[in-house]
Amino acid sequence: MSVQKIVSALRAHPEYSRAVVGVLETPARDAAYRNPFPPLPEPIRSYLERESIELYTHQAEVLERARKKQNVVLTTATASGKSLAFTLPVLEQLYQNPGATALYLYPMKALAYDQLSFLRKLERETGIAYNPAVYDGDTPQLHRKQIRQESRIVLTNPHALHRYLSWHKLWQRFFRGLQYVIIDEGHWYRGLYGSHVAFVFRRLLRVLEHYGATPQIILASATMADPAKHGRNLTGKDFSVVDGDGSARSKKIYVLWDAVAAGKSEHLQAAELFAACVGSGLQAICFAPSRKLAVLTARWAGQKVAGVASYRAGYLPEERRELESRLRSGEIRGVACTNALELGVNIGELDAAIISGWPGTVASFRQQAGRVGRSGQESLVVQIFFSNPLDGYLLRNPELIFRASSEQAVVALDHFEILKAHIRCAAEELPLTAGDEKYFGPRYKDAVRTLIKEKSIVLDSQGWQPGRETCVIKRYVSAGKNVASRVSLSAFDEGAMRLLHDGRLLETLSLSRACRDAHPGAVYLHRGEPYEVREFDPGRGIVTVERSSGELYTQAQVHTAIYPRQTLQTREFPGVVLNVGRVVVSQKTRGYLVKKYDEVIGRHILEGMPSVNLDTVAAWLQLQRIPLIADLEGGLHAAEHTLIAVAPLVAMCDRWDIGGVSLPRDRDGMPAIYVYDDFPGHQLR
Repeated sequence: MSVQKIVSALRAHPEYSRAVVGVLETPARDAAYRNPFPPLPEPIRSYLERESIELYTHQAEVLERARKKQNVVLTTATASGKSLAFTLPVLEQLYQNPGATALYLYPMKALAYDQLSFLRKLERETGIAYNPAVYDGDTPQLHRKQIRQESRIVLTNPHALHRYLSWHKLWQRFFRGLQYVIIDEGHWYRGLYGSHVAFVFRRLLRVLEHYGATPQIILASATMADPAKHGRNLTGKDFSVVDGDGSARSKKIYVLWDAVAAGKSEHLQAAELFAACVGSGLQAICFAPSRKLAVLTARWAGQKVAGVASYRAGYLPEERRELESRLRSGEIRGVACTNALELGVNIGELDAAIISGWPGTVASFRQQAGRVGRSGQESLVVQIFFSNPLDGYLLRNPELIFRASSEQAVVALDHFEILKAHIRCAAEELPLTAGDEKYFGPRYKDAVRTLIKEKSIVLDSQGWQPGRETCVIKRYVSAGKNVASRVSLSAFDEGAMRLLHDGRLLETLSLSRACRDAHPGAVYLHRGEPYEVREFDPGRGIVTVERSSGELYTQAQVHTAIYPRQTLQTREFPGVVLNVGRVVVSQKTRGYLVKKYDEVIGRHILEGMPSVNLDTVAAWLQLQRIPLIADLEGGLHAAEHTLIAVAPLVAMCDRWDIGGVSLPRDRDGMPAIYVYDDFPGHQLR
């Protein structure tokens, strides 16, 4: 069935016709091409000719700016050939300079393996030898030495780079020849996670300077406000921007869907729309707002049609790659996922996207919608709007989605705890000197003094010279070893708990996720199959499960407490005090609900569950006058949810990266609403 017929069927459907409140179309667009000048080297040019590849205008522009030794940030639409755009200057340099190397950085392992296949094909077709390889935690030990000694293109991720920088002496050959650092999906690095990654990039550049390398940086990203500023925040370098998209665009039909009007569970509506698209012959993707809902959506849709699966973080590498391969081949006709597949993982040519709930930012919406219609065929995007205030507002004002510019990605370089953690890592990599302020910013010396007082770094007696006593900072080294292994870049960097079935590892989970989704008595969904938790042992890091059956699932009841540690800024307004500062958020699973679809059929209390503490930053409002409303606690809670929902419209962050707590009476005796970053500020254990 064609996309147009599916839309017509939805409009005529007796149950769902009221939910279709708008249909918009974006027309097809022809591609714009341009040959670079001077031409590419013959082996690369011949490959492009054999493959009948003409360069889009933005691809040629990236090449020409790279030839001028500029750092480039490329912000064009999904499926616009960004990988070829940033790889052409790399190939040209590798061909012209036999000692040249390049480092590719991706936020997800799956992306690195996608790119590896592409690079291997280019190596075969061009005859330019560079032995591309992925180097991360999944790389077998017996291959690592060969990669360090022979590969000219290495692909990795910030988590692996963070941990391997202290071993830079093993990478001397590669680092001395480094000509390009490629940072793909640069918009992913935002919030406190982006702040951590920004300091990892600075530590990399510091080590490279030690080896005499000053590589160019090419950053590829989704569209965002001021991409040059984001590139500078991430790396400390200036960038030129290429944002004129020369790629072709197919016709795309958008359906604006009001879940409230349909009068049934919004999540069931998403599953039914997903199943309808697959059942009509379209290959479809459904973006769910959480990991659990991604699995449930696939399960519910799978009761109506065959060939659907779920995809999310936490699966073992071989499982993820198997799913990706089956999607590309068409064996899987539908995939329900979190925003993990918002990124450019190669999963084939999809026809329809169901976006279950507003994804948080205009940039994310465009990325998710851009996953379909890549081969030039007409495609469908159904944006389901939930019952919350932000979704309702956007449903009534769709021009804010389709005409607005993307948000600004926020990176907090002034976060003192993150700065300290990475300076300590840097001290283990190379002794600190006064000149390192150029990498770590104006608070560098304050951070070093604090680390000295904490005895986290010590004076390097071998490096210190008596003639340099006037330096505020001489040469300091780390007081510990393997510091990076104790600094977590993000909450999902943890794999503290192993989920086992009959002794076989199914998944790894952070402790916080295990407490929420794999507590005693929980029904845990792995690849759409239910398992019941029989043993929960955080001391040993083990969760043991048994196969289960039926349609039931569980939902944790988590109590959240918040404790302000330090108020950094305060502003007073009539009746309201606004504070920004550091807080500790403590979460504890106290019980769980047993549910079938949206119906609660059981409640259970849990005792003895561990508390999970988060050291982070927050903004909080204190109401100096208590509102005269019947349900003060409910009103505060509603306001808290509204603040969380609208935050991504101001700062480019994921809705689920933000948490909130509302209190009828805080430690100062006032009603208060807290909104906090749900990534840890630092985690130095």
